[in-house]
Amino acid sequence: MWRYDETNWQYEEGFQTHSYQITFEEIMSQSTIEEQKKRPERLSLVKFFEDKERTHLSDICRLFHKNDEYFYFDKNKRFHSTLLGFPVVEPESYDAITEKISQYCEEAHGEMNVKFDLVRLGTKYENNNILKPVSGVSNGTIIAYGDYLRNGRFTTFGNRLTSFLLDNADLNTILGKKFRRRFPTVWCTMGHYATDFKVTSELEMIFNELLNLDSEFFDIPCHELELGKSCYKDLRDWKPIEKFNIF
Repeated sequence: MWRYDETNWQYEEGFQTHSYQITFEEIMSQSTIEEQKKRPERLSLVKFFEDKERTHLSDICRLFHKNDEYFYFDKNKRFHSTLLGFPVVEPESYDAITEKISQYCEEAHGEMNVKFDLVRLGTKYENNNILKPVSGVSNGTIIAYGDYLRNGRFTTFGNRLTSFLLDNADLNTILGKKFRRRFPTVWCTMGHYATDFKVTSELEMIFNELLNLDSEFFDIPCHELELGKSCYKDLRDWKPIEKFNIF
């Protein structure tokens, strides 16, 4: 059994958070496997990790695959952290969303980083409701995870951008008043298991070795965000729309 602290939204709307402890005793991957299938096209605003960051994340994936051949990861994956994931909207709205993001990025200044603290299992939620974690059960994903307090500038940037978009009456109608970042924290999905099983002591040992990631490699400057569209959750068919410089 593996235990950790999780921070999540407190309510269905707004930016208030709360923390709680959750344990993992077993992995149930079916919902995650289903999520890998093609879905309606969505926009995402992401930070891509390249070069040495990608190499370090790939090395960790290989470690888990060596431990269990049922751990799947794409060797050509473009690892990323999502700042904002958008609901399904009509393509006619893409230009308006792009324009408002560009306007905000031009007005918002300051350096920000993405800092991953540890590698852990992803949480399974009841009926896909992220406010209702299922105690003792993982959804089978493995993620690099960063607490929102250690990523304050990145998460605050996302929250303020959300408010900026919703201040526009047309986008408020298009995106909905509950639109916000999926989680208040920072994460990068590295891969997932393709089977169900009980968490073993051997797997716990690997996670224990990854409880404190080296800040030299996992404190990553974020100078650029990219908006694009994809029909897959892992962005395998990513089509870029625009890049935004963050200074």
